[in-house]
Amino acid sequence: MFWNHKNFFNLAIACFFMKPIFLILEGIDGCGKGEQVKLLQNFFYDKNKRIDVFTTREPTYGQYGMAIRHILKTEEDPKSSADELLNLFTKDRAEHISTIKCILNNVSGELCPVVICDRYYHSTYAFQQTQGVPFERIHETQKNFLKPTITLLLDIEARAALERISNGRRGIEKFEKLDFMTELRQNYLKLKSQLDEDIVIIDAAKSIPEVFQQILEVLMERGLV
Repeated sequence: MFWNHKNFFNLAIACFFMKPIFLILEGIDGCGKGEQVKLLQNFFYDKNKRIDVFTTREPTYGQYGMAIRHILKTEEDPKSSADELLNLFTKDRAEHISTIKCILNNVSGELCPVVICDRYYHSTYAFQQTQGVPFERIHETQKNFLKPTITLLLDIEARAALERISNGRRGIEKFEKLDFMTELRQNYLKLKSQLDEDIVIIDAAKSIPEVFQQILEVLMERGLV
């Protein structure tokens, strides 16, 4: 391609309006985050080849993330290990966000990054509050982490989410109990008033295409797509 002044001008205008996006999907287990992450990844990739799309999740598969996963798979009481999990999630996130920041800051002349993350500090606020840790104590450990551009909270009733889980895989993990998930859902919904950031509640009880359409409408309203 021959790069004349018009080519450079058009590229400069495109990159001016394309800003890095740090997008979070949250919700109780069984809300359908995984499917929406994949749909969003494909959407951004197909929309503009100058967008560099990265998907990630928490807990990670690093040292602290693996310790978290071990607890989730081996313990049965959803209220146990609250302090240990708060500590592990905070350490895991500190390592994770350093990588995310590198990606978001790597805006080249032709590429603009979009990071889509399945769970972030909102999970720590919701899960550990449900375990009995006070909001203020959690906030002291999470308040300095990078705020996302937008958080999409996929909301669904606990019983319906558990039905999806039982139909989708064998066995349940530590937090996948009806009473715990019912309280967890309410703690997630409270985050919209507890945290000073853009959190949007999405009706996740609908079909996968309908949920995705809601997400696209929200992103379009904010000029993110």
